[in-house]
Amino acid sequence: MVMAVIVFLSAACGKGQMFGEDPKRQKYKDRTLTYLPDLEPGILKAQLAYINRDTYPDLVLLRTGERGQPVIRVWINKDGKKFDSVQRVGWQGQANDRILFMALQDLDHDRVQDLVLVGRFSDGSSAKVLFNNGKGYFYTKKEIPFPHVKRGMDRVTIRDIDGDGHVDLFFTGKKVLDDQGQPHRYPVQFMINNGRGMFRDSTQLLMPPLKPGIVDVSFADYDGDKTLDIFLVNGEGQNILLINNGLGKFTDRTADLLPPISDRSAYADWADFDQDGDNDLLVANREPLATGEYSYFLVNRGRGYFRKGPLKASPKAPFQAVYLLDANGSEIPDIIFLSANGIHYLRGLGKWRFWQESRRRLPFNDRFHELIFADIKKDSFLDIFGYAQREGRGVLWINTFE
Repeated sequence: MVMAVIVFLSAACGKGQMFGEDPKRQKYKDRTLTYLPDLEPGILKAQLAYINRDTYPDLVLLRTGERGQPVIRVWINKDGKKFDSVQRVGWQGQANDRILFMALQDLDHDRVQDLVLVGRFSDGSSAKVLFNNGKGYFYTKKEIPFPHVKRGMDRVTIRDIDGDGHVDLFFTGKKVLDDQGQPHRYPVQFMINNGRGMFRDSTQLLMPPLKPGIVDVSFADYDGDKTLDIFLVNGEGQNILLINNGLGKFTDRTADLLPPISDRSAYADWADFDQDGDNDLLVANREPLATGEYSYFLVNRGRGYFRKGPLKASPKAPFQAVYLLDANGSEIPDIIFLSANGIHYLRGLGKWRFWQESRRRLPFNDRFHELIFADIKKDSFLDIFGYAQREGRGVLWINTFE
């Protein structure tokens, strides 16, 4: 989900000029019919990714095929003006395959993004790595074996975690079981990439044993040593902070660096909210804390030591996701929440202050399963593709100014 544009989705805020003088002019407009006039319902998953070797992000959709099998369909971005559907199916599975998560990134340095699917497959596997031919067709390289992924993994994050220039795979799951059906001591898997798309499982070498219940992960340098650390969101209790020793081995520092908060968190994202040079965290919950809060800040006091801080403008509703971005070029992070009540936009005012502006900024307040961000037109500002899984419909909101 990381694009080289103005976004805090595991990235830092960039500079922009379009809205810099008057951020209040920015808003999103529904341009679905302009860009995707033939888009049909039935969307199960969606991602914006670079499928061919041009510089415009394309749309990748997971749908159900005629025989009930999962299929990947690709829409190619035509110079930021519209999307054209690729007629050939990008990939198809078996009728009893169930896809829980998909992610795309260039795994083998050929300048097109490859596909990782996580779920339950008819051959007994829990994940598949599929390589892109540069035209929107994804295939397995049989000559490159992929390590076994544990039963119960339900998502993957693709990042260069060890800093060697090759993106790695980090699998997590809420309920990962061992061979005896008990909670696994390692409910994550850390797959190291050799640069050619071949991976080795280095979990027990680099990770400590962990408690079950992991539902999300946020990678950033939290202790200021210029290496990536890991914040694990636990949906059943205390969240977890893993600190990198600088060589890629992680230590559980939760007890001495995080405040003791036991909650049902759903999602977390990071940014330097107070611009003091330390990366802070925003945590969103499915259930309220004893204080009634559904979200809160973890304020980084330096070297990864966090204290809890309130988000006074937060909507009072259960959250399923939170996204941080600089939508208007003010160099201050804005927040988009997905909740049971719909979508909420909070404009950043700086120094932990936010103002709810959903009606002003967004075309409508609706319930989405997920939002995906990319610079569709190459104007250096993020646009949004959202899909509602229940109805299977998608919308494209273009970042505009008036």
